[in-house]
Amino acid sequence: MTLKYENKIYEGILQIGDRDRDYIDPEVTNLMFVEKFNIQTLMLCIRIDMYVNLRSNTIKELILGTQRFKGNKLLNLNLDDLELENLEVLDLENNNLVNDQLYNLTKFKKLNTLNVSWNKVGLMNIHSVTSITKLYMSKCDLKNIDLISSFVNLQELDLSKNTDLDLSPLCKVKSLKKLSMRECGLTNIDYITQLINLEVLNLAYNQLLTINSIGSLVNLKQLDISWNKKIDISPLKDLVGLIILNLRSCALTQLSALKPLTNLQDLDISHNSDIIITELQYLKNLKFLNLQYCNLVSVYVLRPLVNIEVLYIYDNNIVHLDTNLNEMKKLKTLRVESNRISDFKSIIKHPNYKNFDENCQKYLKIFNQTKPSKEEVRKAKQIIRIERQNLQLKEIPHKTHQTTFSNFKQEINAVLNNARQSQIQFTANVVRLFQQLNQFGLE
Repeated sequence: MTLKYENKIYEGILQIGDRDRDYIDPEVTNLMFVEKFNIQTLMLCIRIDMYVNLRSNTIKELILGTQRFKGNKLLNLNLDDLELENLEVLDLENNNLVNDQLYNLTKFKKLNTLNVSWNKVGLMNIHSVTSITKLYMSKCDLKNIDLISSFVNLQELDLSKNTDLDLSPLCKVKSLKKLSMRECGLTNIDYITQLINLEVLNLAYNQLLTINSIGSLVNLKQLDISWNKKIDISPLKDLVGLIILNLRSCALTQLSALKPLTNLQDLDISHNSDIIITELQYLKNLKFLNLQYCNLVSVYVLRPLVNIEVLYIYDNNIVHLDTNLNEMKKLKTLRVESNRISDFKSIIKHPNYKNFDENCQKYLKIFNQTKPSKEEVRKAKQIIRIERQNLQLKEIPHKTHQTTFSNFKQEINAVLNNARQSQIQFTANVVRLFQQLNQFGLE
């Protein structure tokens, strides 16, 4: 069945998400076999029971997030009117709901995921739904979480942006595998010592100075403690199973605690301007490394990191790019903008650079033979953009440092001035392509 207003139905999914729509086709109620019903972002006054109480009970996922129910006055959120006996996921995020609007959730026997973030609701009308395994309550103005232990099957919990909470009841929820407490005003996390099944922990944007209790979380795979100023990271040495670690903007000066973490694959230590990165050479399994704004003058110490695929070293004071970049044969993305580099020979020699050269030569032939069409010019420009994003001198343009073709050409010319003719065939092709683009006013 095709609905009006471009409502999308595919593979058992109905999605209605136009902010300007003030009407939903009544035919929605006749749909059969819909498993996911999404009317997210609507800004209208609707009766939920009219559009959700479908004649089939196949709906497993109901997404009503960002409805602005308070501003448009929801006519009916009486869950008693909804059949939905197979409902597994219910998303009510950002609707200004209060406790008395949320009740009788126990009728949804199969409900395992509930998102009530950005509503003023507590656990009183939720705790009896013991089937829930994923609970999202970010920015709910929670006063306490004393009933949290009722969720005996809970594996994933988000309490971010709830401040002044006594979080000690969390120690009873030993089934937790993923916990997020961003911006909770935390000063200590002693209560998490018993959460030994945790695999993912987010403690970003708090006031933590020490994390001594974290060493007991032997199953932890992913940790975010970014934006905790002057935090002592020495307890991290015991988390040898960590794979992903975010230490952005923690006022760090040294990384000795990371030396034993040889399983790390993803590391962000950006925005630590006084840091010494010597210990990074031991993290040979790293695939992603962000060193933005670290006041670096050299990255020579990174030469053993042969498994690196993505390297961000932009916004530093680097003058020379070490030739050891060529040893990083798996490197696909490199950001080096906003440094003091004038010689890019080491990048040009990188084995992943050759595809760009071949594409440039291809479009040079087109330009040299005839005046190119607009489509050919568009493709030539696209080649430059895409290939630069794969590895090249300036990868993804930064919001505050927009990369321009003119700046890129200046860097290429700098290479021309500092390299021998035998080393710059690729560079010459790029410059010629820029010259051709410039002829048509398209640089």
